[in-house]
Amino acid sequence: MLGVTALLYGQGVGEKVALVTDGRFSGATRGMMVGYVSPEAAVGGILALVKDGDRIVIDASRGLLSLEVPFSELRKRKANPPRQSLSGVLEKYAAQVGSAFRGAVTHGGPRK
Repeated sequence: MLGVTALLYGQGVGEKVALVTDGRFSGATRGMMVGYVSPEAAVGGILALVKDGDRIVIDASRGLLSLEVPFSELRKRKANPPRQSLSGVLEKYAAQVGSAFRGAVTHGGPRK
């Protein structure tokens, strides 16, 4: 995420744009960053349904995220998810590495 935040700051919007990810980021990342959002998009998390232009409200003091999209629209999006094919190393990684919530390791991770 360091490269992404550097681009945002280079465009002068680093203090206006927040990044939300189901992945990890480095300690050098700047600005509002919400990481390790779980469940991940790949396993049916709400992030899989977010589209360009959607409004996401971040309440950092309460630790809450709200996707401001009507439930009926989310239901439609979930019924017709975009298909993304993987290949090469990324396909192998996706098949072998577990959820970030469980450590993003090459096994199922710790039991909850």
